[in-house]
Amino acid sequence: MSPSDANLKDIRARLGELVTGRKIVLMGVGNELRGDDAFGVWLGERIEHRIPQRVFVTHDLPEDYAVKAADLRPDIVIVLDATNFGGEPGEKHLVAARDVPPTPGVTHRPSLEMMARFIELDAGAETWVLGVQPQMDSVGVGSEMSAPVAAALDALEAMLLEMLLAAEA
Repeated sequence: MSPSDANLKDIRARLGELVTGRKIVLMGVGNELRGDDAFGVWLGERIEHRIPQRVFVTHDLPEDYAVKAADLRPDIVIVLDATNFGGEPGEKHLVAARDVPPTPGVTHRPSLEMMARFIELDAGAETWVLGVQPQMDSVGVGSEMSAPVAAALDALEAMLLEMLLAAEA
């Protein structure tokens, strides 16, 4: 098993513990003009096509969707985002929103913190970030998404769709 496969297996197990029997909302965050920073937007859009009622694609303005997400009264809000946590490009992680470190070149970090706090206070929902480590030279304006982040995008899409569709059945 490759380190990437083991990482995905760990994420699946942790996410399964969090979401089982709970109402989930996903928020895809990022900027499509900034390469790897588009990760959350693209993942949100892909899932939104299959499960539209539980996904908000917020781009780099997650706070604009906080009230809509809270109005659904979720138990868990999962923010899909590229975040720099010091891993290898494409490495996946699941972390409480309050523990997300700042990511240079990412414009929505302060609003992510405020949005998570609002949702926790208003809806009583836990807010988590399901993210990927960006390749730091692929977050500038006009950058393309790096191959490791694109691979993580595909893997997380398959995993999330499988888990969320099974929960609806």
